[in-house]
Amino acid sequence: MRCSIRYALARDVIKGLRLAIKKAKMKNQVLEINEPEFEAQVLRSTQPVLVGFLTGWSKPCQLIEPVLDEVAGACNGNAKFFKVNVDDNPDLGTIYAVQSVPTLIYFFNGAVRVKIVGMASPKAILAKLQSLTPGNPPANEPGRPQ
Repeated sequence: MRCSIRYALARDVIKGLRLAIKKAKMKNQVLEINEPEFEAQVLRSTQPVLVGFLTGWSKPCQLIEPVLDEVAGACNGNAKFFKVNVDDNPDLGTIYAVQSVPTLIYFFNGAVRVKIVGMASPKAILAKLQSLTPGNPPANEPGRPQ
């Protein structure tokens, strides 16, 4: 009886460690950047870039972070993902007219292409990113549904 309990306990510990490692790897897919790095990482990127303008105290921001991690994992490196803390970088919030958090801004070739204010599903975020891939017209182009 004792052996089966020890075996079950060891199995659960190993399972928990694997899950923790997987979550830690996913968290590294959305990097936090500051104002000095913004131009090089976002505006000069040749890939589509999604920047989440977030705060640490906002519950919606805390809820959207795992969604961004999930979307970043699904993109397999075809887009870059960053987050900016608007409390620590108020000038970036002002430049991009962030009036509410979370705000997701999609950049392509250094230009703002799409802005989403508030929560968004992983499916909606992926759809917007796919519209920014090379060869696709911008999502806000006249005559194209948003």
